[in-house]
Amino acid sequence: MTTAGSDGPQPPAPRGAGSHRASSRRAGLQSSGSQGAGRGAGLRGAGLQGAGTRAGGSVLRPILWASVPIWSIGFLSFVPFLAYAMIQRRAKDWAVFAAYLAATVAMIVALAAVNSNSSASAGVGGFIVALAGCAAVHAAIVFRPSRALSPLGTSMPLSPRQRNREAVAQAQGRIERRKDARHLVATNPSLARDLRIGRPDLPREYDDGGLVDVNHVPAGVLAAPLGLSAAEVSDVLAARDKLGRFASADELCAYTSLAPDRVDELGDLMIFG
Repeated sequence: MTTAGSDGPQPPAPRGAGSHRASSRRAGLQSSGSQGAGRGAGLRGAGLQGAGTRAGGSVLRPILWASVPIWSIGFLSFVPFLAYAMIQRRAKDWAVFAAYLAATVAMIVALAAVNSNSSASAGVGGFIVALAGCAAVHAAIVFRPSRALSPLGTSMPLSPRQRNREAVAQAQGRIERRKDARHLVATNPSLARDLRIGRPDLPREYDDGGLVDVNHVPAGVLAAPLGLSAAEVSDVLAARDKLGRFASADELCAYTSLAPDRVDELGDLMIFG
């Protein structure tokens, strides 16, 4: 109902006491979230220590394997590729190992057959230098740091505990990126718009950790990143069209059929630009 002095349509009435329930639930979540911050910092610290150790080992790995053909004067040129084939267990890697093994055997046979005083000895010497040099460069390439191997490149793939640590580190990274993005939205809205924070539907370079601007994204983004059902998406869009924009998660809960628990569950991913 509008009064005599009203200038336009009024926003739809809130749906029940959902806003009050959402506020109280969110206060509880913020309290528990502050308690979990210390645990999160510890996990991030452990992740950084592990990352530093892996980075140092990754740099050392290609140097160690590339040195094998050099200090063995070509006689062990096949060893790095044997190790790599055992790790990868692929036919093409076994073929590379076989080629280097055959070249090493040919080198040994040539050394035994050629007289050291003959002119052919120079050719054998050149073959040794070429074999050792090629094997060293090739080993440095296959064991480069970008490969998902252990520091020495001789272990099996990551253990479940190591994979869990990687997953925790990645999740903590997303949380930190969302915090940074929210800070930009609050302190510098113009920059946040230029960076397209909360707009996964638009091309951009800034990684906001998965935030979604509920006031501007299309239906497909509400359905995919936020995981809303078709009915929930329609309800949110209808309320957004009537209101113009949602001011907060409490208002989203009050003017749509989304339950407070549902809004709280998605609260870490939503912004209201």
